[in-house]
Amino acid sequence: MTEMEHRTDTDSIAAESVRAACLSAALQAYEDAGIRGLCADGRWEAALAAIRQLDLSVLERPAGPLTDSER
Repeated sequence: MTEMEHRTDTDSIAAESVRAACLSAALQAYEDAGIRGLCADGRWEAALAAIRQLDLSVLERPAGPLTDSER
């Protein structure tokens, strides 16, 4: 596997992780807001706020050549 193929695979996995985290946070916040009695608009705002507050810093990695552990 070339370095470019590895990065593409790694980026794809990272993108899927972000998507899953966003969906999970939004769904949980939407349901929680419903339990608290918020209207549909309030539930939607809670879901958006949950996505905005996600900590995605764990996905940050320095640009440059792959390290041995990334290969």
